[in-house]
Amino acid sequence: MKKIAVYLGLLVSLFCCVLILQNLDWKALWSALSQVHPIWLLTTLVLFYTAVYLRAVRWSLLFPKENPVAAHRLFKPTMIGFAFNNVLPSGRVGEFMRAIYVGKKEKTGIPVALGTIVTERVFDGVTIILLFVVSMTFISPIDPEMTVEFGGFRLHGNMLAPLMQKVIIGSSVLIGMLGLLMIPSVRRKLIQLLSILPLPDRIHHGIEHGLEDVIRGFHAIKHPGRFLLITFYSILIWVICSFAAQTLGWGFDGVSMTLMQAIALMVIESLAVMIPAAPGYWGLYEAGIIFGFAVLNLNPSKEIALAYGLVMHLIFFLPTTVLGLWFAGQASLKPPSSKTMASLENEQ
Repeated sequence: MKKIAVYLGLLVSLFCCVLILQNLDWKALWSALSQVHPIWLLTTLVLFYTAVYLRAVRWSLLFPKENPVAAHRLFKPTMIGFAFNNVLPSGRVGEFMRAIYVGKKEKTGIPVALGTIVTERVFDGVTIILLFVVSMTFISPIDPEMTVEFGGFRLHGNMLAPLMQKVIIGSSVLIGMLGLLMIPSVRRKLIQLLSILPLPDRIHHGIEHGLEDVIRGFHAIKHPGRFLLITFYSILIWVICSFAAQTLGWGFDGVSMTLMQAIALMVIESLAVMIPAAPGYWGLYEAGIIFGFAVLNLNPSKEIALAYGLVMHLIFFLPTTVLGLWFAGQASLKPPSSKTMASLENEQ
């Protein structure tokens, strides 16, 4: 099953690359890449890795008081996690690698480290949904008459506008549902309801464990002050990443991007890379950026959108991969086997 997912991811990335390269003006692409302003490129780089360090700060707040870890000691495993997610097919490997690193080096235990990563994912997911809902209220509605062309496909505004509205409504409902899941009686009723469905036991257990993982992510933060601080850092991290996306836009002639548009672009890109893809999300990442440029009306040129996507992707990909693999080499870390990952999941 895992091999099928890997092959499917490779096919998705290949398909996206074919769509992107179709009718591409290579001269216009090279012109856009060569004209990017270095000062904004450097600014974007600094902003993005400031957000990465703040991820380490937030991660330190997720550890229980009996297993504290200083923020500066979590920057290396954060980079290690990014690196292995960039180069290995399964996106989970990087999370296990940084959990193993912290669990052993900081003596927190691997299950505790994995628990904090589940919590981190919950906060990231809720924050992305929340920021998307907020950003869309400040962006002009999609013109029903507009047309978005992508890889030979043509989408009309009268199709996209209702879709975006449904995403906003669905996102708002999802946030409300996560809040309701905090109530134990609601959670028990939901599990009872799901148990009635004619599904294999393995799927029932998976759903139940998934729900408990989400709840554990919130209940790990018992003190209200710490909960608010982690929420603040979660919002700050994504706002800084969005500001980095905006400053990179300033580096390209003809790209006009507000902060709210940058937030929406980051959300669209984040949703795109949730689809199974080749390691590093090559092809899919760029396709998400091109689609976001078209929907948000940032620039009509596919070549400028692709140039922007390639530069942003490389800013994220190269430093995290090089430094992360170097840090992993220093610690003599190797990717865990599938059997080891399964046992760690059960242990958690």
